Amino acid sequence: MSLNTFMTSIAQEFSGKEFTTQELMDFITSSGSDSDDEPKKGKKVKKVKKELEEKKKVKMTVRNYFMTEETDVYKVQITALKEANKEWNIEHSGEIEAGDVEKKTVNFLGVMKLIMDELSEEDLDELKVKVAKYNEDHSEGDA
Repeated sequence: MSLNTFMTSIAQEFSGKEFTTQELMDFITSSGSDSDDEPKKGKKVKKVKKELEEKKKVKMTVRNYFMTEETDVYKVQITALKEANKEWNIEHSGEIEAGDVEKKTVNFLGVMKLIMDELSEEDLDELKVKVAKYNEDHSEGDA
């Protein structure tokens, strides 16, 4: 049995399952790598084709909505603040290393959270309505 075939049979046997080390060792020792792709000890290896699952549809959230094409305004704000934070961190690197000030986040999701926190209640409510409408429009056929 070639190594590739052997590894494929292991992947097929244990794909999507929880298994113990002992179960894996039993499978390896019973599969036999010494002759004609025949398993040892009379144990047969089942070859089961894994069915392709449809992608699970994810509900839109306000955070996801920020990253859609419709909200380029927010993407621009996030990118601008991210760059400003990066420059600020460079300018104040000595103070940051000394522990006098905290480093500002340059992580996209962290900056997005800061911008979301700055939104007014009315803006957030408006976004929630848009998100709900998006979910309603894109949930047809799901039941």
